Amino acid sequence: MRKLLTVTCGILCASLAFSAPAKGSKKKGASAAFTEGSVAMDITIGAPTQSGTEHKEVMIPPLSLCVDGGLTSLGKSGKMAISLGGMASYYLYDVWGYKYGYNYHGYYYHTNLFYDAELHNIFVAFRGAFHFDPTDRIDVYAGLLMGGHWKIWNYVEDVEFYNYFGENPTRNKFSFGPFIGARFFVTSGFGFKAEFGTDSGNGIPYAQAGITFKIRCFGIFSWIELFIGTLL
Repeated sequence: MRKLLTVTCGILCASLAFSAPAKGSKKKGASAAFTEGSVAMDITIGAPTQSGTEHKEVMIPPLSLCVDGGLTSLGKSGKMAISLGGMASYYLYDVWGYKYGYNYHGYYYHTNLFYDAELHNIFVAFRGAFHFDPTDRIDVYAGLLMGGHWKIWNYVEDVEFYNYFGENPTRNKFSFGPFIGARFFVTSGFGFKAEFGTDSGNGIPYAQAGITFKIRCFGIFSWIELFIGTLL
């Protein structure tokens, strides 16, 4: 019964997520869009990334969900903050091309090998950022991310992809790299976002834009307490 009540409270809190920030979430005299206790959730569409193949056609562009939570505010004005969050993306390519030979069990085969496949891309990463907010409507930030890029190949032809030189584009990759972006809030809880970035695994969209929601500001310890209470 206690668990049911706790989960119900969690759902009610989520339903109030897009209301105005809670009192005390900003330092006295602060006028910033993103401060300690703020939680921003972004839904974006991005520009295509590298696929590692000769040709590609975008079937589903990069669709991303990002959540950033304000850990602490910096400075007397409260206009600066540090955040920690996560990001997940999915996109689908149609890829095709020729490879003129491959290695198999130590032997080199000289042949024209054609491949045609649907390439599913999944990108998941943790991220941290530094925020500077010139006004209570604008959040400008820059940071670093770390995660992974997974590739799932569904071949149209009954032929596998072989690559005898350079990087194997079928390989999953560790990702690490910088990003920079900005959020503009039209209201206290809704706005727009643009972000640019790159990473070692070519998984993050180079450029992305979309909408952002500022979830009601709970202190970081309140989020932890709510999470632990849900598990009990």
